[in-house]
Amino acid sequence: MTFKCLPRKLPRHAVQGLLMAGCLAAAPAMAADSGPAGLAHWSLDERRGSQAADSVSGRRDPVDHVFNKARFKPDSDPFWRAPGACVRNGCLLFDGYSTDVTAPPLATAALRRGFTLSAWVAPHAFEWGDGGHYSAFLSQFDGQAKQGFIFGMYRFGTWGMKLGFGGAIVDVRVTDRKLPRDRWSHVAASYDPAARQVALFLDGERVAVAAAPAGGDFAMPSLPLTIGRYSQPERVGGVFELNTFLGLMDEVRIGGGSSTAADVARIMRVDLAARNGRPPRLEPSDVTIPASTFEGDRYRPQYHLMPAAGWMNEPHAPFHHQGQYHLFFQKNPFGPFWHQIHWGHWVSRDMVHWRELPIALAPEDDGLATDGIWSGSATHAADGTPVLFFTAGNDNARPNQRTGMAMPCGATRAPDPDLVCWKKHPVPVTEQAEGMGRFGEFRDPFVFRDGTRERWFQLVGSNLPGRSGTALVYESTDLRHWTPRGPLFSIDAAPFEHFDRTWELPVLLPLGQGSDGRQRHVFLNDVRGQAYYWIGVFDAATARFAPDSEAPRVFDLGEGHFSGPSGFVDPKTGRTIVFSIAQGERTLQDERDAGWAHNGGLPVVLSLGADGDLRLAPIAELAALRRQPLLALQGPSLADAAAALGAVRGDGLEIELELAPTSTPGKRGLGLRIAPGDAERTDLYVDTARARLEIDRSRTARDKPYGVQGGTFDLAGENLHLRVFLDRSMVEAYVNGRKSLTSRTYPTRTDADGLALLAQPGDRIVSLRVWAMGSAVTRN
Repeated sequence: MTFKCLPRKLPRHAVQGLLMAGCLAAAPAMAADSGPAGLAHWSLDERRGSQAADSVSGRRDPVDHVFNKARFKPDSDPFWRAPGACVRNGCLLFDGYSTDVTAPPLATAALRRGFTLSAWVAPHAFEWGDGGHYSAFLSQFDGQAKQGFIFGMYRFGTWGMKLGFGGAIVDVRVTDRKLPRDRWSHVAASYDPAARQVALFLDGERVAVAAAPAGGDFAMPSLPLTIGRYSQPERVGGVFELNTFLGLMDEVRIGGGSSTAADVARIMRVDLAARNGRPPRLEPSDVTIPASTFEGDRYRPQYHLMPAAGWMNEPHAPFHHQGQYHLFFQKNPFGPFWHQIHWGHWVSRDMVHWRELPIALAPEDDGLATDGIWSGSATHAADGTPVLFFTAGNDNARPNQRTGMAMPCGATRAPDPDLVCWKKHPVPVTEQAEGMGRFGEFRDPFVFRDGTRERWFQLVGSNLPGRSGTALVYESTDLRHWTPRGPLFSIDAAPFEHFDRTWELPVLLPLGQGSDGRQRHVFLNDVRGQAYYWIGVFDAATARFAPDSEAPRVFDLGEGHFSGPSGFVDPKTGRTIVFSIAQGERTLQDERDAGWAHNGGLPVVLSLGADGDLRLAPIAELAALRRQPLLALQGPSLADAAAALGAVRGDGLEIELELAPTSTPGKRGLGLRIAPGDAERTDLYVDTARARLEIDRSRTARDKPYGVQGGTFDLAGENLHLRVFLDRSMVEAYVNGRKSLTSRTYPTRTDADGLALLAQPGDRIVSLRVWAMGSAVTRN
């Protein structure tokens, strides 16, 4: 049996129901003298090291943290914060997946007079509530045995405490006084065994009270006491522990005996005495993990776009506004794994150097997007206001995927040049109707304006049962009300494996005029983690796309490393630009130990070739990342070029090679990440014998053969123009402006940083240039 106490201000009929369940909407203050005696007190003001002192016992308890013993970088301490961000003399940032403090179990006898738990907390985000469990402030709880306590927060900032009485669990939960994100709050929970009452306090005010069951005794299990993690957490993939606190915590106390609101307020006054009664205002840097944490990680890219820490998936919703480019991305603030998706946010003036801003959109208890803010896009309203469209995840809706909309916060706020604050439209703007694609498959809205007309189209990924995936088309004149126009196009999926599935992340962008004088568009999508494209004609009048060829074409030959396309037309230059996610290729355990997962690909300009096919190239602005020129050769002999290139070492490079091949068939390109004696190496080349562009990773790492990936590519009598961006584990290559290949390298040796030339006898090197590259991260 579980008893729950809801908000303290309720209608009469609700109060009567709670009384029957053992909850009291109001109760007299619990008797107390001068407050509970201290059983434990962790001030969390160490500022260094991996232990937290309990000033009552004198014991130093271990602070678990993924980088105490790091695998891929030098060891580093947990994220201690200086006094300026803290309530008193220091505090600890819990990272949401690896940080907790473990202490010996509390004995039942120590709590026979009752107890009071308290802490200052500043949550950064709220978990999904997996398993129905709290994200713990303090926990020593056995759910099966129904023993102990768990004091923590739940979805959307609700919070409370569960107590186990053997045969029953009392769950006292506050839903009407939610905890704010990124602001300090003082929370306390008290149990009075004489009165058999449980009380919760927020900032010194009692906000909930409940009665314990008449039968059963409160008892503590033999599990350790943990700060920041639930005692029996749910797991993702057997690796990541959930029900873990994300945010700052300070002055964690356990007192023997129950407390009144006056007792709790007295503790708060002591804590705030040096701050004139107010906790400090927090900055984004106080509650987030800095990118500098990962210095020394030999696999983490330096000039590819990525968040400061944690997990990301596809970048999306690019737009330009008042001198800045904005780009959003799928973000899990709780760690480097897929879960509880928010929208992260970057801004840049050149699409090269990016600043990460606070979370733009988060799941909320709004009836719209309670279970995830999934992929979407951006456009501008008729007055120039940027507008975001996103997949609103709501497991209580049918289907659970709908299109939501958000706009910058209103004029009542201070000027916001970075557009940090976004407000969601309260209801979905598009919902799937029966008969519009496979019901329940409805996601990734891509919205674009029809030229200068006050008309917008929305594409939503779905599929047509018995035929193929598709993008469903909707039309609007105000961005809020949308009329269905049917599927954009479909194909006979039988010859193309997996194309009967939902076409995710649909994107339609202009390319230019074809040889027949008609405007061409490129349609991109994602099928099972691989980006594909068609080129054809979009007819705005009928809202239909007619591909020049029914067969889908692979966008990138890296076999799954380039995915999640998004794009826009840059209003400054008129270029069609595409962004992507560059998928990692590591185990969940590797990603947990690394503290990050995935990064963005380089921004790519798309255009139409004379042959009617796609042309692509990295944006020219990337030249700003070039630092030291390491090699610049014009017309050297093969031997001289090979020797000069072999003397260059590095893992953060840009390499440009132009080679005039002879008729001799064979491999031409570059060797990368080469260890002495070729113990490890990665080869990237065009094989003219087989008309293939490939990356050979069979010797990339001595402990794991990654094999050979690639696809058809014919030089067709041209010189080889190979441009390679090597960024630690990232390899991104562009060949003759016609094809790209994105991949990963994870050599085990730290000296695998050499280069080599791949050529055939008689080939002529036209030019060979190498630059050391700088970082794309701009710190706030």
